[in-house]
Amino acid sequence: MKKELFDRIFDNEILPFINEINGNNSMIEMKDLVKCKADIHNEYMKLNSMYKEQIFDKDLDKELLDRHKVASCVCGAFLKVPVFNKTKLIQYIKAEHKKVEVYFYYVNELVALFAATKFLSFFMIADNKEHIDLVHEIHRNFPMMPPITKNKRGFWNSVLFNLSQIKDEKQIGLENYDMYSYAMFFFLLETYFNESVAA
Repeated sequence: MKKELFDRIFDNEILPFINEINGNNSMIEMKDLVKCKADIHNEYMKLNSMYKEQIFDKDLDKELLDRHKVASCVCGAFLKVPVFNKTKLIQYIKAEHKKVEVYFYYVNELVALFAATKFLSFFMIADNKEHIDLVHEIHRNFPMMPPITKNKRGFWNSVLFNLSQIKDEKQIGLENYDMYSYAMFFFLLETYFNESVAA
């Protein structure tokens, strides 16, 4: 993905979402987004190159990852370069012992998941541009939440919790973000969406 395309999707799709979150909670602080955007792109390029090295034999510059792998690299890049500082929020939770909406606690993971699905939907739309009804459906409804069983947290809360665990050094560690598993996760989200739309 060229830098111009990355910037266009970031500016038109991700930035309004970040601004909306920022306007809804005074205890989270938005970082310098110009620097974040450049750092996120750099991390994306690193993850993209690492992925290519694992699956292609030669001519890495000419090879392209499929959209699910791209989405996984985008997700990892946003996780590695968080756009919000949650220090005040965490201090409030510790001091007041009050619950906050889970989305604010996992705000950086939410942005990473949102960004990955937006980038994925962009490529889904590009592949289906001749099917205008499907394009509108993707734009309005992707991703859809698959059904869950006996999970009180809900699907998206569980995904955000799982993404947050890579920042816990006692568990997985950010350097071990599993971009291969998340590529499969994004593939399954697209598959579920396609099956739901076709039904």
